[in-house]
Parts: sequence; C-alpha cells; structure tokens
Amino acid sequence: MYDISNDRPALALHNLRTEPANAEAASRDAKLREVCEQFEAFFTTQLLKSMRQSGRVEGFLKQGLAEEVFSDERDAELCKHLAQRGAIGIAKLLYDELHPELETSQAK
Repeated sequence: MYDISNDRPALALHNLRTEPANAEAASRDAKLREVCEQFEAFFTTQLLKSMRQSGRVEGFLKQGLAEEVFSDERDAELCKHLAQRGAIGIAKLLYDELHPELETSQAK
C-alpha cells in the first residue's frame, strides 16, 4: 500500500483537491513566494551588476558588448537559481513579513 504522507508533492496535490476552499489560499501563498523569490533575484542581480561596474577589469583584451550582455544574463540566471534555493534568504524574510498581511486580507 502506498503511503501518501511521505510524498510531499502528492500530499500537497491531494490536499488541494480535497480542500477547494484552501486552493485559493494556497494559490495566493504560492504567488507570494514566487514574487518574493523574483525580488531577491532582481536585488542580487543589481548587486552583482554594481559590483562588476565598480571593479577594474585588467587584461590585454577589451570586453566587448556581447561579453557584457552574456555576463549580465549569466548573473541574472545565477541570482534566479540562488533565490529559488533560498541561498541568501531575502525571499524568506520578505515572505515571513508579508505572509501575515496576506492572511489578514483573506480573512476580510
């Protein structure tokens, strides 16, 4: 017999199906988490960009536009993955701060 209590994704899907009233709340919660992660990714991308602009790059070849665009895209993807993993923690702090506000707005 399969025990659903050990399978988190299956249990979450089961709970969404069996509790339609909580489906909307879970959707709002997921959207809040996603927005917090997007903010963290954006913020850390801007930090990296600022750090790269302030430092001197030494070498005998001048950096071209293509290399600059590639570096910006690489930094954005790196920051996106860091935010999804919770490596820096800004998204969690934001979520913890905003989640009670979300709950009180749902109760109204």
